[in-house]
Amino acid sequence: MPSDKEILRIDTLARPKRLPAEYRDDRRSVYWVEREPLRCGPDGHTVVAATPRVIELSRHKTVVGAWRPHRPTPIWPVASGAMSAQPSSRITQLSQHRNPHNSYLFDRDPMWDVTDEAAQARASERLEQLATPKTREERFSNFDPFWGYTYPVSENAQRSRCTERLESLAQHKGYHKEFKDERPIQWEVSQEAIEAIASLRLQQLARPRSRTMIKDDYDPYKVSPSAKKTRATPRLEELCLPIPRKVRQKKALGT
Repeated sequence: MPSDKEILRIDTLARPKRLPAEYRDDRRSVYWVEREPLRCGPDGHTVVAATPRVIELSRHKTVVGAWRPHRPTPIWPVASGAMSAQPSSRITQLSQHRNPHNSYLFDRDPMWDVTDEAAQARASERLEQLATPKTREERFSNFDPFWGYTYPVSENAQRSRCTERLESLAQHKGYHKEFKDERPIQWEVSQEAIEAIASLRLQQLARPRSRTMIKDDYDPYKVSPSAKKTRATPRLEELCLPIPRKVRQKKALGT
C-alpha cells in the first residue's frame, strides 16, 4: 500500500498545468476580429470598404509630362534643316581620326629589299669568330655518354690493383641463414597430407549448422532464472550510481 506522502505526491503531479492570466485562445477563423464579422455581398463574396488612403495607394504611377516613348522604328525621316546644316570648326576637328605617334613603326613586311651597303659589307674578324659554332666538347662539358664523348681513363688507374678491404666491400650482402625464397603458386602435396585423416573434433567444426538446431520459439528477451537470482556486488552498485554533479532534485508545486 502506498503511503500518505506518496499519495499526496501523485495528486500534485496529476493536477493540470495552470494557464497564465495573459493567455488567449486561438481564433476560430481567419475572418474573426474583435467586432462583428463582415457579411457576404450579393455575389456571395465578402465586401470590404477601402479607405481613401488605400484607394490612393492602389492607383498606378502617372507618367511625367516631358516623357516621350521609344521610337517605333530605327528609321525616321531627317529634317530638311539637318540636311542643310553646316558643321562648326570644332565638330570638324573632333571628326578627324587620331594620328599615330611620330616614333610609331608599322608592321614590317617579311620580305624586304637589302640595301647595296649591306650586300657589299664585309664581316670583321671578331664577327666571324662569334659566328663560328661551338664544338661538341665545349657545348657538353659534363661528359655525357649519350653525345658520344667518353672520359679518358689514365694509365695509372688501369694498372692499379684494389686492396683486400676494397674487395671485401665490393662483395654483395648475403642472405640470412633462415631466409626462404617466395613459395611458388603451385607445389606438390606431400603424401602425408593426402593420407591424413581429420580428427573427430575437426569434423565436428567443419560440419555446417543444421536447420534442426535452430529454435523457432526462441525468445531473446526472456531472462533466465539464474540471472533473476543474482545479486550485484558493492562495486557494481557503486558504479551504477549517477554522478553527484548531475543529480538534480525535482521541485514540487505548491498546493
